[in-house]
Amino acid sequence: MNHELGTILKVKQLKDVKNIPEALKKKITEYNLGEVEITESSEELVQLKLSGHSSIKDLINKGIKTEGSFCSFEAGLLAGLVERMTNIHCFAQEVNCSLQSGNTYCEFMIVFQKD
Repeated sequence: MNHELGTILKVKQLKDVKNIPEALKKKITEYNLGEVEITESSEELVQLKLSGHSSIKDLINKGIKTEGSFCSFEAGLLAGLVERMTNIHCFAQEVNCSLQSGNTYCEFMIVFQKD
């Protein structure tokens, strides 16, 4: 459902994947999804740090620890947003959760499916 939500949000179609970082930052801010820092962007993937997002914002600094990925809602939403922007099928996963690492951010990787 979260992936589907991302694909129905109103976004501008991008002609070049090089424009994804700025467009993604704008949409994350516009929809109050948290604070984002793009750490890598190429024709194959986008990596980012996201803080203040709904899955963890009230759990940070409460001594709660998890194993594995916790923020699957945001991962799916990010994949759906980028897919909608580029018209390229992609998937996303959380590669580092703040509830595991103790950081104030979670790290995500969005990968473009190649034919």
